[in-house]
Amino acid sequence: MNWLLLTAISVISRAIYGVMTKVLADKVKTSVYTQAVILPLAGVVLAVVVSPLLGGLNSDLSNVGLLMVLLVVLGQGLGNITYFAAIKNLTNGTAQIAFSSILVFNTVLSLFFLDLHLSFANVLGLMLLMLAILSVVSGKIELDKRGIALMVLSAFLFSVFQLASAELSKQVGAAMYLLIAYGGAAAVVFAIKWKIVVRDLKRLEDAKVTFGIPFLTVIPSLGNFLFAYYAYRIAPEPAKVAMLLTSQVVFAVILSYFFLNERTHLWKKVMAAVLVVIASILIKG
Repeated sequence: MNWLLLTAISVISRAIYGVMTKVLADKVKTSVYTQAVILPLAGVVLAVVVSPLLGGLNSDLSNVGLLMVLLVVLGQGLGNITYFAAIKNLTNGTAQIAFSSILVFNTVLSLFFLDLHLSFANVLGLMLLMLAILSVVSGKIELDKRGIALMVLSAFLFSVFQLASAELSKQVGAAMYLLIAYGGAAAVVFAIKWKIVVRDLKRLEDAKVTFGIPFLTVIPSLGNFLFAYYAYRIAPEPAKVAMLLTSQVVFAVILSYFFLNERTHLWKKVMAAVLVVIASILIKG
C-alpha cells in the first residue's frame, strides 16, 4: 500500500479519535490525568489482542535504540500532560493556533536530525498545510501566556514523539511499537500524577463507563498509530509522514461538524480539506 494512503488513513483515524475523546471527557467523570492513564492502558490490552495479526510480540530488543524508546515514551506521556494542562486555560481558537506550531517543529527537527531535503514544491505544500490548519480555527482568540506556552510545549513534545516513532518503526515490530507507545505514555503520566489517579480509581461510581468508553475510544487511536507506523516504514522520507499527520486538525473540525453539532463555516472547512489534499501532493513530490 502506498505510504501516502497509509498516512491518510492514519490522519482520518486520528481525527475520529479526537472527536471521541470529547465524548470520553464528558462521560468519564475522572481527572484528565486518570483518563490519560486508562486510555493508553486500553491501548495496551487491544495491542496484545491483535498482536498475532501483526506478527506477534518480538522480545528481542537488542537492536532497539533506547534513546528512541525514551523519546517516544516521554514525548507521548509528557505531551498528554502539557496538552491537558494547556487546554484548561485556552479558548478553542487559541489552542488550535498554538498547537499548529507542531508543523514548524516537525519541519525544523527533521531538517536537523533526519536529513530532510525540501524542494520548492515541498515548502509551498507546507505553507498550504499551515494555511489549511489556521483557516479552520474558530472561537475567540485570547492571549494567555501560560496556556499558550504549555500548548506550544505540548506541540514540541508530540513532534518529538512522531519523529522518534519514525525511527523506532524501523527497529521493532508493529505490536511491540504499540506496546511501547501506549504503555510508556501511561507509565509516564502515572509516575507524575499517581496520587490523583489512585484517588480517582478509589472513588469510581460507574466502572463500566470509566473503563468501557476508553476501550471504544482507543480503537481509532490504534488505527492512527498502526497506519502511521507502516507509513513511516515505507516512506522514502518518514519525516514527511509526520508533517502530513498534522492535517488531522482539519479533519477533526470537519467531523465535529457532523457528530458534535459544531455547524458553522462549512464551506471554509471544505476548502481547508481541499488545501490539505493539494498540500499533500506537493509535500509528497
